[in-house]
Amino acid sequence: MLGIRVVVLAASLWLLPACGLFSSQTSDAEDAVAPEARGEVTVQVESHHWSDIVVYLMNGTQSQRLGLVAGLSTAEFVLLYRQLATGGKVRLRAQPVGGQGSFTSEEVVIQSGQGLKWTLESNLRRSSLAVY
Repeated sequence: MLGIRVVVLAASLWLLPACGLFSSQTSDAEDAVAPEARGEVTVQVESHHWSDIVVYLMNGTQSQRLGLVAGLSTAEFVLLYRQLATGGKVRLRAQPVGGQGSFTSEEVVIQSGQGLKWTLESNLRRSSLAVY
């Protein structure tokens, strides 16, 4: 009788992984969840500037590097909503690589799931920032 219990227990342990008990907690369905449900903000940067630009997220006097946008190209950055200042206030800074000066956008308020589109012009002071 004890031998049968051992065989049943061993078979049960062998079949458990097939039931998904030990599977990963992430799935393709979770990857397809909308950005607002994950608390993400998308920043699209379209550069009409001839130089490569380093883009920073500004929180008060602190800055966080988002990434690089090559000259005359477009890049997209995704950040977590919780990285933003209280109330979803956002400012972005553009720093040309090897160039002088930088440009900081006006402050806008954004909610989780919304996105930003920043169009950088050849004269950075003419750049525009939109919330969508």
